[in-house]
Amino acid sequence: MKIKRFLAGLLAAALLCGLMAAVPASAATGGASASGFTDITDPAVAEAAEVLRLLGVVNGTGGTLFNPGGTLTRAEFCKMAIEIMGKGEEASAQMNRTIFLDVKGDHWARGYINLAASTRLGATEEGGGEMLMVGVGDGTFQPGRTMTFAEAVTTLMRILGYTASDVASGSSWYSGYLASADVIGLTDGVSLAWDSPVTRGQTAILFQNLLYTNPKGADAPYLTQLGGSITDEAVVISLDATAADGTTGCILTTGSADPYKTSHVPFDAALAGSRARLVLDKNSRVIAIMPSDGGTQRTTSVVSAQATYVTVSGGDRLDVAPATPVYRESGETTYAEIYLNLKTGSPLVLHYGVTGKLEYLYLPSTQAAEEAAVAKATGSGNPFASLVGNDTGYQILKNGLPASLSDIRQYDVATYDKAAKTLYVSDLRLTGVYENAAPSPSTPLSVTMMGATFPVLSSAYHDLTSFKIGDVVTLLLTSDGQVAGAVSPADAKSTTVGVVEIDNPGDENTPATAIVTPLADIRKADGEKVTFKGTISYYGANASRLQGQLVTVSSSRIGTLTISRLSGSGASGTLDVNARTLGGDPLADNVALYERVGNGAPVEISFQQLTRATVPASKISYVGKDYAGRVNIIVFDDVTGDQYTYGFARKGEDQVGSSGDMSYSNPTITVENGGKSSVELISAAAIKEGTPVGITASLDKIGDVYKLAGWVELNAVENVPRSAFDMKEDLDSDSESKAPIGTVTTNNMVLPVAGNVICYNKVTKQWFGSLDEARAYADTLTIYYDRAPQEGGKVRLVVVG
Repeated sequence: MKIKRFLAGLLAAALLCGLMAAVPASAATGGASASGFTDITDPAVAEAAEVLRLLGVVNGTGGTLFNPGGTLTRAEFCKMAIEIMGKGEEASAQMNRTIFLDVKGDHWARGYINLAASTRLGATEEGGGEMLMVGVGDGTFQPGRTMTFAEAVTTLMRILGYTASDVASGSSWYSGYLASADVIGLTDGVSLAWDSPVTRGQTAILFQNLLYTNPKGADAPYLTQLGGSITDEAVVISLDATAADGTTGCILTTGSADPYKTSHVPFDAALAGSRARLVLDKNSRVIAIMPSDGGTQRTTSVVSAQATYVTVSGGDRLDVAPATPVYRESGETTYAEIYLNLKTGSPLVLHYGVTGKLEYLYLPSTQAAEEAAVAKATGSGNPFASLVGNDTGYQILKNGLPASLSDIRQYDVATYDKAAKTLYVSDLRLTGVYENAAPSPSTPLSVTMMGATFPVLSSAYHDLTSFKIGDVVTLLLTSDGQVAGAVSPADAKSTTVGVVEIDNPGDENTPATAIVTPLADIRKADGEKVTFKGTISYYGANASRLQGQLVTVSSSRIGTLTISRLSGSGASGTLDVNARTLGGDPLADNVALYERVGNGAPVEISFQQLTRATVPASKISYVGKDYAGRVNIIVFDDVTGDQYTYGFARKGEDQVGSSGDMSYSNPTITVENGGKSSVELISAAAIKEGTPVGITASLDKIGDVYKLAGWVELNAVENVPRSAFDMKEDLDSDSESKAPIGTVTTNNMVLPVAGNVICYNKVTKQWFGSLDEARAYADTLTIYYDRAPQEGGKVRLVVVG
């Protein structure tokens, strides 16, 4: 069982995977880059020494030192060999025997040496076998002589049951042992000349290899002969679980009711969420963790999450099936059950199988923050030192992006996830009337502002005592919408940005009513996204012009909203989609992309939907920047075509009133597309009945019916062979994602195929359930696309017959 070679293969496979985070070498050798010894820098040696320490084979050279570069004497190696065989307690009984002239009665290793010289290994019913270690042929053992590589390997081969008769003969006594040891993996990671001294570090690796190598004729590794075992493969859920008796620092995996205890130094955090096997000693305590070679992992952080995909740091949008398993300390669930509660900046581990398909997600920590701190002043120190305590090596994420202490500003708030070693910093603020507190103002476990209720953390209790119900207050919010502090609006103003929808425009004398949906993923306790509703200081036509605008929102009176258009502007340069730069400047990793058509609502999109290489400044209507001047919001003007609903045009009328025998109506347009969502929109556009088109709604209404914001007539390419389609594996047109699922090549262009492409059978007058069904039905098809591919066009409709 060549487990060490298996682990080396795992490292090679992981490093070959482009965007995937390669499993670190420390993880592959058991997960620690350090051990109980403080003078080891090589991760492989550190882990090997740690395993041997846990088994009682080594205890270092004093204190926490191991001296990995030092050599071993024959006596020291002899002791290790006896201990790894589990015979250490028998050594004392051999102290009074004299076998070697140079091993006197007062020699510290006399018992071990005598026991090794008396322990026959590899014997059969016919006899034979060899002693574990022997003298040098003149009646002496030379206990102080440095151990050579050949002697060390020969001794370990004997422990595995091999004798000279089992190994190939060679020109010298050691040749066969060294050759056979290489074949079975015993010497993996150590390459020396036969007479070279073997260091303490190299010896540790050889002994660890011994544990994972099958003895002669056995079908299980040597570890099992010591009472140890290796568990079946499972997902590591926690590296710091608590056992039923209160023991902390335990290892919890899927399929185990109770966590495994361990005395190992803390394992590498990269092992959390990995599929692995645990190496156990005879007391079922974990001595090592062996990651599987069945796939790769990507560690990232959440920007935003939707029902069928998650946008991660860097802007990538990753499709996630709702039924995808999700593992966390509290147990197993599915993506559909937790996506609403994934907060911006949350660490996320994605595990892909050997075929590249997403198998499961792992959430390093899912506990809501219970403690927070506010940077009331900034200086040279860490204003959040009280949260991190004595921890070192933690990462800082501000608004979901990696940051440093120099990025912290006054009135920023932070929470600390100790398990993930992550300090989450937020500059999210909301200014409004302090409407209510529950259960009471003296114990405000939650507060209400602009009709929304927010949970209150203990760090805000004292701040809130300075205000009374009805005061205008600025709440300092964590990244997941909890109140960490409260200050006067004179000290800090609202930073909450949202999209306006005019619910009722009012008239010249009546103010409009608006609904503002924050861009930040602020959610109520039940997972529903927070929205704010109230009257605004705009009337009639002026209010209507705010439809779909990006604004900061606050409030100075109950039932009213104060909204201000963002002060950002359009782009000053071209967006390079592949390089993710705007005018040559890099975008923020958590940049939010929105697209709107005409006066329609801005809709969040992903980079995958931008199939064009560049977007000119003329198609970018708004650019917003964060506290560090990085572009973190871009609003596009109709660049993907994905905001339209496609199908065959169907014209109608919306009855709006009557007078006597006369009735009044507005012309409407909708599309037939086989049951996909389409609403009736008011429009007098010159669209012919039955024409393949795309339509999209404005936020403007007449009565209760939305107006048409824009429309596009589709272009046809006939007689396209089904072989012209080049589709991505495991994706089909029944996907809810609008990102392309493949391409189709015509005589003069290559067009992406929209993820939500619709397919129609003109013969049966039925709609296909997927593109594959349409391609299977006919040899040639007619495709309809919205615009040229260099302008972001995609295939929207496929017709056969």
